[in-house]
Amino acid sequence: MNRPRLAHALLLVPLVVVAVWVTSRATHSREEPAAVLLALRQAQGPVLPAGSPIGAIAHSETERYDRESLYAFIDGAADAYLARGFERCAAMTYTFPGSLGSTFDVALEVHRFAGEAGARAQADAERPAASRPVPGVVGAFSDSSVLVATSGHDFLKITALSSDPSAATALERLAAASLKEPR
Repeated sequence: MNRPRLAHALLLVPLVVVAVWVTSRATHSREEPAAVLLALRQAQGPVLPAGSPIGAIAHSETERYDRESLYAFIDGAADAYLARGFERCAAMTYTFPGSLGSTFDVALEVHRFAGEAGARAQADAERPAASRPVPGVVGAFSDSSVLVATSGHDFLKITALSSDPSAATALERLAAASLKEPR
């Protein structure tokens, strides 16, 4: 009969180490799934609202930009964004029904900054001179063709790409929906 030797006992050491590790991991609480999902969404970048709940009849694919690709999106102003702590951006164009059977487009950009101060500074820099606060949308200002707002680390810029009379309402609906999205 073969007797257990020291080599056999040494083979059991990794098994004991794994069992202790698994036991210690089981005693630690795990993150809540909702918190993990929110953290993953925040790491992905800003979330843009779907078109139909806000009255849009169509929308483009979401375009995403980071610090390296921002110049391709806003060539002339990228330096100011980067200086304020720009991290990433999501952009989409929505098509809305206009007056007299026509349609018009609205561009939404949500820029994520490293801090709230950077987002506010960018909003202040791009706020139209003739803008007024938007009723019902905290921190939003619009001149009926451009709307700017901040939400934490995010700066929203919404631009009507034509002068349709119903564009101002579309900007406000899009801002309200964008600010409701999980950040």
